[in-house]
Amino acid sequence: MKTNGPERWLACCPAHDDRSPSLAIRETEDGTILVKCFTGCPTADVLAAVGMEMYELFPRRDNDAFRASKRPGERWVPRDVLAAIAREALVVMLAAEAVHAGRPLERVDLARLAKASGRLRGAAEEVGCHV
Repeated sequence: MKTNGPERWLACCPAHDDRSPSLAIRETEDGTILVKCFTGCPTADVLAAVGMEMYELFPRRDNDAFRASKRPGERWVPRDVLAAIAREALVVMLAAEAVHAGRPLERVDLARLAKASGRLRGAAEEVGCHV
């Protein structure tokens, strides 16, 4: 693995016979880990090759910390909502990637996708968009 900038690395992908680094890894400001194999390995396969699961890419959240960061009278903190939307969008993208590659989603993945969909709808409704 070699550093490719602040909080960025390049590595050989463990999901395929990789002779030169094709795996990009990046840690975002909120602690989310982004993983991308440029030869096309699905993220779930990359993680499975090293004994990890998808949930491990996301930081644990303390809901009380979000409540404490609100100003009096504010129902939600916009930055927290956008961060949550970004996480749920990533879940949707990973599911779409799997479906596009012809892999059926397992029951647990379908349940998580439904949860992401509900959270995205809830966020839209919170700001007055009814979809």
